[in-house]
Amino acid sequence: MLWNLLWNFKPLQRRLSPLRKLPATVGPAEGFTRFLLHKTQFAASTGRVKPTALEPRLNEKKKRYETSTHRTDGLESERIWTLGYEYVEDVAANRQIRGRAIGVAAIVTDQNLDWVVNGSPYPRHADLIGWLPGSDKNARMMAAIEIAQRMRLELDPRP
Repeated sequence: MLWNLLWNFKPLQRRLSPLRKLPATVGPAEGFTRFLLHKTQFAASTGRVKPTALEPRLNEKKKRYETSTHRTDGLESERIWTLGYEYVEDVAANRQIRGRAIGVAAIVTDQNLDWVVNGSPYPRHADLIGWLPGSDKNARMMAAIEIAQRMRLELDPRP
């Protein structure tokens, strides 16, 4: 009983259940997820991930476009959701997870994009980089379309 109570205390759970170390580089068969915060990023009725879910944002500091993702190899679905709730979701800031897009790294590298494993805000975080710079929004959207078509949607399991 005491163990169950302690296990449900998230900070303690994080310390007691360390994440398996992953290689420094993302391999082609490695799983990843993109947490979806807006209903416009997916179509629940068809199970489709929309390209807007993968649209990169300009990182002014690094002067490049990036899409935040999360490496999932070795994790069960419940643990992946927990990572999202702990590190991505911020209900007070109107950042509520609605679903997640699931895929393998090869669908990203097939679009001539690459990964930067930066481990921030936690060790499994990685950014998609290599998006065309500047005003080439159409090319970025085409790459996002190709990736989204090969991803699977999983809706937030919370009631």
